Amino acid sequence: MLALLFVAMLVLMVLGVDLGIAMGLAALLYVLVQALSGSLLTLTILPQKMVNGVDSFPLLAVPLFMLAGELMNRGGITQRLVRFATAVVGHITGGLANVVVVTNMIMAGMSGSAVADAAATGAVLVPAMRAAGYPRRFAAAVVGAASTLGPIIPPSIPMILIGSMVEVSVGRMFLGGAVPGLLIGLALMVVIRIIATRQGFPVEPRPSRRALLVSGRDAVLALAMPVIVIGGILSGATTPTEAAALAVWYAFLLGAVVYREIHLADLPEVLVSVAVKSGAVMLTVATATVFGWIATSERMGPLLTRWVLSLTSSPILILFLIMIVLLALGCLMEPIPILVLMTPILFPVVTAIGIDPVHFGVLVTINVTVGMLTPPVGLTLFLMSAISGDSVLDIARATLPFLAVLLVALFALSWLPSLVVWLPNLVMGVAR
Repeated sequence: MLALLFVAMLVLMVLGVDLGIAMGLAALLYVLVQALSGSLLTLTILPQKMVNGVDSFPLLAVPLFMLAGELMNRGGITQRLVRFATAVVGHITGGLANVVVVTNMIMAGMSGSAVADAAATGAVLVPAMRAAGYPRRFAAAVVGAASTLGPIIPPSIPMILIGSMVEVSVGRMFLGGAVPGLLIGLALMVVIRIIATRQGFPVEPRPSRRALLVSGRDAVLALAMPVIVIGGILSGATTPTEAAALAVWYAFLLGAVVYREIHLADLPEVLVSVAVKSGAVMLTVATATVFGWIATSERMGPLLTRWVLSLTSSPILILFLIMIVLLALGCLMEPIPILVLMTPILFPVVTAIGIDPVHFGVLVTINVTVGMLTPPVGLTLFLMSAISGDSVLDIARATLPFLAVLLVALFALSWLPSLVVWLPNLVMGVAR
């Protein structure tokens, strides 16, 4: 029966059916076959499980962070962060490419989404880099690579989804992503420096002290947003969902009242856009819940664990194998479908071999985010192609040096779990 479930889903996906709908139809076929064979299962189990799957307070943070990101993009927050980052690092070798990375590192503490960060910074910085003399495809590649920091540095929409599905502490995963995110950001800047030195890319003039203070003063309220969001979660004052709600209100008040770039007439369009995007996510989560319930009832976790252990008993080799499988899936699927499909299946395997669930959750987040830079289905590549006007293949070639850094970081973090779990254990104590 388990084979029937997966074969039905794969056939529907090959026919072009969306993953969320494919999983729902495969689950429906499973229940029908079971009912015809005399099982007590009825069709009412499907809506019950779907509603239970999304009836989750932590999951409410997903549409809220999406809304906060949309309000940031429209409220002038991104532009002020870009000006501040330019004043701080624009004069360093690499120029505006460094500005891209630093801006994305700051914005990562606000939206938790790679797509939102790529859209916001790409719209501002790709034209600016082009005007300054950078190759257009290089500019697009830098923005695409730097946007991967969005889900790694807290807060993170993928980590919220993982925590809601397998009951891993979202707060601990947020902390676990902080150090890897900063290290990856610095590594990207090193690669930028090497490329910029070889190709002689321009740098921005060193700002005067007054110009630096002015840009900082103009951006100080925007810079306070990640402090409020992350500080509220880590201090225990707010849950991730409550912090997401604070982010929405802060972004709205900043854009509408302080910067006056959001108008009430804009809100219907913003809300409809976020509703459509979050609705697609929640449908996938709902059908994946049914799919996961069936996989659990068919004892897929223990079966997969025994099969993996028959190949090797080394936790690090198993982890490497899982990372390679997820990277392959990332070439063919978007991050959220991978998460909702594979997380409930893989977590029983990794916990059975003693891998820290926080460590694994952060690795999965990095892995699926890297997949957004790999063709043929790399969502960030298509977004940057739309912004820059270059072909997806040209941008994919330009991202190769940055992709190499991300892959090295992924497998280094797999090998060195202390880089992930050190900060959560320091701040929140060792998990028992």
